[in-house]
Amino acid sequence: MSLDNEVGVLEQETKMLEQLILAAAGVAKDRKCTAFPPVKPALVASGTHWVEPDTMAAKDGNLITVTTYEGHPEFIQHFMKALGGNISGSDKKNPLSLWGTFK
Repeated sequence: MSLDNEVGVLEQETKMLEQLILAAAGVAKDRKCTAFPPVKPALVASGTHWVEPDTMAAKDGNLITVTTYEGHPEFIQHFMKALGGNISGSDKKNPLSLWGTFK
């Protein structure tokens, strides 16, 4: 296996990790959740209500899940709204988000 293939496998595995942790902790039970498609059986088995990944992001109360990095703009939009923020701009789909540590 080449390094490129190994990196691809690692990327696929990390795309699934967050939702699996939520499912194992019982946080996603009876809530809407989306994820990378191979995770669906584990999420459904844990009692999660599966949302097809064509939506890119699923929001159920304060739980916001995304399928892949391609859903980040939609995730950030939901996240900012959950914090009481407002997104404005020409297309309202690609918000700029700055993260950091403040002292």
